[in-house]
Amino acid sequence: MRKSFCHCFSNKEEIDQGIKDQVTYLAFCVVSGEHGAVEFSFRTSYIDRDSAAPFMKFYDVCEELEEDNKTSRRIRVHSKKPLAQGDAEPTEKSFLRSPERFYSYKIGLDLDKLQSFEANPNKYLRTIHSKKLYDEMKAVYKSIFKYPPAALKDDHWVVLID
Repeated sequence: MRKSFCHCFSNKEEIDQGIKDQVTYLAFCVVSGEHGAVEFSFRTSYIDRDSAAPFMKFYDVCEELEEDNKTSRRIRVHSKKPLAQGDAEPTEKSFLRSPERFYSYKIGLDLDKLQSFEANPNKYLRTIHSKKLYDEMKAVYKSIFKYPPAALKDDHWVVLID
């Protein structure tokens, strides 16, 4: 499985097609380890390099919606083994192009409940700092799997921007 990362995808195609007129990014963040992965995504309109590299700060942060376009995206857990008692089968799809199958769960943490999310009445000043989010997702991973995720250089993920 790939290591932890945060990949930000722009809506350039929608802008080129005239569907949208403002650049936004879908930030897809993953912390992974030997037992599985924790995933979270959100929307942002501006990504700033923090003065303390390699950190980033995301501005104008808002929730990403589930496929129903109504429900807030929650943290997802992808586990190599079942986390709860029951007859759950692994999802048929692999996660992050892994040849393995995973049990996938959603947990009750959405954007507003994340400690790394800084709420503000000014929409633009609703922010997330990349290091705080990474540390929070590592804590969620360790709480669920009882082991820390795979270690990364500088104890921080790479933020990729497309």
